[in-house]
Amino acid sequence: MRTANRERCSSTSIKSSSSVHRILIVLALAQAGLSVRPAFSADSTKSALSELEFKNSGIVTKGMRFEYLDQPLEYAEDTDYWNVTRRAKYLYQVEGEQRVDPPTGMRSAVPLGGLGSGTVELRADGSFHDWNIFNNSPASGNKIQIDDTFFGLRVRQKSEDKSLVLCTQPSGDLPAIDRIEYSGEFPVSRLKYSDPSLPIGITLYAYSEFHSQDAAASATPAAIFTFELFNPSDHTAEVSLIFNIRNFIEGRLSTGTEFSLVKSGDISTSGTIAVRASGDKPIVTNVFTGSDLREIWNAFSTGTFRQAQNMQEDPRYVTFAVTTAIPAKQSREVTYVLAWYFPNRSFKDQRPGNYYTRLYSSADDVASKVLDRLSETQKAIKAWQAVILQNSLPDWLQDSLVNSVATMYKTGMRLEDGRWRQWESFSCAGLDPVHIDFYRILPYAFFFPELQEQLLSTHAKFQQDDGFIHEQLTTGCFSVDSQLDEPGGREMGDSASSLILEAWQIYSWTGDRVFLDSIWPNVKKAAEWQIRRSETYGLPQKLENTYDWWQFGEKDLVSYNGFLHLSAMLAAKKLADVENDSTLAQKYRAAFQKGQESLHEHFWTGEYFRSWWLEGKKYPDALHADTLYGQLWAFILDLGLLVDEAKISSHLESEQRQNGSPFGLKVMRNANPLHPELENIVPPSRLSEPSPPDNMIWQAGSLDWTSLNLYMGKSEEGSLLEAEKIVRNWRDRMRDQWDYTDTTTAWDGYLWCNSHYARQLIFWSIPLALSGQHYYAPDGRLTFDPKVAAPAKLPFFTPQAAGEIELLGQGRYRLSVAYGHLRVKTLRVDRAVLKNPISLQSGDSVIVKNE
Repeated sequence: MRTANRERCSSTSIKSSSSVHRILIVLALAQAGLSVRPAFSADSTKSALSELEFKNSGIVTKGMRFEYLDQPLEYAEDTDYWNVTRRAKYLYQVEGEQRVDPPTGMRSAVPLGGLGSGTVELRADGSFHDWNIFNNSPASGNKIQIDDTFFGLRVRQKSEDKSLVLCTQPSGDLPAIDRIEYSGEFPVSRLKYSDPSLPIGITLYAYSEFHSQDAAASATPAAIFTFELFNPSDHTAEVSLIFNIRNFIEGRLSTGTEFSLVKSGDISTSGTIAVRASGDKPIVTNVFTGSDLREIWNAFSTGTFRQAQNMQEDPRYVTFAVTTAIPAKQSREVTYVLAWYFPNRSFKDQRPGNYYTRLYSSADDVASKVLDRLSETQKAIKAWQAVILQNSLPDWLQDSLVNSVATMYKTGMRLEDGRWRQWESFSCAGLDPVHIDFYRILPYAFFFPELQEQLLSTHAKFQQDDGFIHEQLTTGCFSVDSQLDEPGGREMGDSASSLILEAWQIYSWTGDRVFLDSIWPNVKKAAEWQIRRSETYGLPQKLENTYDWWQFGEKDLVSYNGFLHLSAMLAAKKLADVENDSTLAQKYRAAFQKGQESLHEHFWTGEYFRSWWLEGKKYPDALHADTLYGQLWAFILDLGLLVDEAKISSHLESEQRQNGSPFGLKVMRNANPLHPELENIVPPSRLSEPSPPDNMIWQAGSLDWTSLNLYMGKSEEGSLLEAEKIVRNWRDRMRDQWDYTDTTTAWDGYLWCNSHYARQLIFWSIPLALSGQHYYAPDGRLTFDPKVAAPAKLPFFTPQAAGEIELLGQGRYRLSVAYGHLRVKTLRVDRAVLKNPISLQSGDSVIVKNE
């Protein structure tokens, strides 16, 4: 039972600016039994957080008004439901009678938590959203919003007090901070607070543990909050922070120097939440409880929370206060860790659990270990971000690349036995459709290759005897219709082909022969399935694909499937060569040549490759933006041209000319005369009628167009244009870049279908295309054919290491490694070749130049 009385524990503050006096006070407090935490160790006081770069920002003030309003669309996720159709509640800023797009960080923000371990978001107004830490997902539990968890601040200086909630629109009509400036670069959110009445400066860095190439170290179920406090005045300031937590799990309070909430049982919220704190100088901590926000705030703002009283055992709120003294002209850091430990993840009727329970014993264990390695965590984040942000890429691309990785944390889950699974999206709740996995696979290959290998092996495990690869690892979209790892779906033209291409990508980038030998039988069966489906016309017939609005499964031939088939046959031949099977290599080469002839015969219009072909029936010269997706993978994997260069160039020019719009390439042209052109659509019509599919923007088409154009040697500026439209629409216009949908409209650019999507991760091909990077690990060969002029810096990525290739001019280049270990036997940049084997680790570099 909850009691109505507010009950608190005691504390005091350290105010002296004398180090000797400070130590005496700390000792005295410790002897009195009060909660005092020592400072970080000496080598951890140099925080890397203030050195991080941020490429976006949004400002929220307490005078702004925000509302969730109806947004017409096909289907999506909204604030309260995993899936809604026709309309969703979408956040807008309201100015008088007008609704406008809110500042960056309000609609979505950087997710905080662990890789596959649950996340929560801290938004630009200081509020917490999307509590996905309680094992809640489309397969088990509802969306959870807890709006009365918040940070607060109290400053006492020269006998004057000032207390504010660090939110611009807090619950309970509490006093609000005047202004917050939000910026986010995954895995970090930065909130800069300001208020005319505050005598100190305050910045919060909210972040997660992220370690490239170490999935286990990235799976920590915790969010970290580091406050940087600066006292610009000539007088010492006593500063108290509070972290007010609503006891959502209705757990029992356990206190020591900090606190935990503990709930027994075997339901999804059974487990623990723990909060810990530390600082770069000694801090004093207090925990107090209450049932009413106003009473809690009054206790904090008046300082009476320090009076010793009993604690509620099952409180509605637990408030954790940290107090520190900041001498004049000095700074302090205070860090909170919010950790969780909920072992009982369910998936419908199954109980697969959580991987993090193999790494930690409790939320207390998580929090303690996170605090112990803060410096290591911050340095790892800085090194990873620097590779992407400190180069010659345009800022919109840098920003989008860094933040795109957030989708792994947001929609992924890692189960107790180590299995990695990721939703297609929360609003289309299928697990790991092969065709979506392949679009989002590049950052996995670079940063978590072990998860990529595991996932592809899983798809291979469920392969049918005839070679067929299931569409996804569950069935259903708007609902979860099967148990975990009960695969199903449609017959797809981009499932078996994707498995073949990805097997070649993994082997060529890792040199992992054990993995290749294990999956080679599946590759052979997948290739045979592709060839059998191609017996009639030389290309696979009557297969659906990821662009599923045009009933491609009823079409005799589809060019999108055809290009994937050609690239898959070339990859299969490469793999057969490695496996010393010359008979199969010849067979796959013949299948490629037959398919190539069919592609020209059935699809080429003289200007572009039409989308589909029908035997004995009329068909339109429909133009699909993303027809050449298979060619893109052929470029990425150094497989070469699938058709002649002039036809590729002509097709790309046609896509831009016919499919272009201010918000990206329209997915289809000339497909249906009943689908009007863009200028004939009245935007309000979407309130009552579904939009013609041809006038949607499936954003991958624009992103792939950019990479293809770069690989074809076209100008950097002209090539980047289509990708820039997509990114700027989400980043600078809707300001919702942590929640991409798969499609937007061509008439106003707003969201139309899906949520927290990851197909856009294919834009990791853009830096590969710009640098012309190709890597073949079995021979230790790394080559670059840059598409930009010197001087320039471009990032490079391999599963073993990442860094930059710097174009110095006059045929000279510098390759530098930021993290990992790169071993190559041959390094070539343009015509400059270094034939001696090299071994480079973090901080190492090598010069290569023309002879």
